[in-house]
Amino acid sequence: MFTIPWKGYEAHNLTTFIGQYCHGNQPGHSSPYLYYFINKQEKAQNLLNKILNHYYRMGPERLAYSGMDDAGEMSSWYTLNALGLYTYSPADPEYLVTVPLFDKVVFDLSGTKFTVLKKGKGEKITNITYGGKKIDGYFIQHKQLQQGKELIITTN
Repeated sequence: MFTIPWKGYEAHNLTTFIGQYCHGNQPGHSSPYLYYFINKQEKAQNLLNKILNHYYRMGPERLAYSGMDDAGEMSSWYTLNALGLYTYSPADPEYLVTVPLFDKVVFDLSGTKFTVLKKGKGEKITNITYGGKKIDGYFIQHKQLQQGKELIITTN
C-alpha cells in the first residue's frame, strides 16, 4: 500500500500520496497505524513522521494542510499526532500512543493537568508508563489521563 506508486489523478497539496495511501482522503487515516497491530509500531511511526514533516508546512500561503481541512479534521490529525496521541477509534474513549514531536507537552483537562514526556530520539517505542506504571500495549484510556499524571514515552 505504501510502496506501489500512485499513477492516477493527483492535485497539488490535496491528495498527498505515499504509494497507494492518500493522506488527503480522511477515511484512510487509520491505515498507517495498522503496523501497531502486527508489532511493527516503528514502521507506523516512520510513515507518521513523513506525513507530519513533509505534508504540513509553512508555505507562501501560510500554513498549508495536507488535503482539505473539512471541519478541522486535517489540523486535528496533525495536532494529536504531534502531541503523541491519536484517536484510532473515535467511538472509544482511548488514544493510541505515538512518538510526539515535542519533548514535553502539558495538557489542562478542565483544571487537571497531565504531562506527556518523550525520552529518546528514535521511532521505536520501547516503553510507555503513566504515573510510574507500565502501560501494556499502545493504548491509554481518556479516564486515565484525567488523573493528571505523567505519560512517559521512551524510544530508541
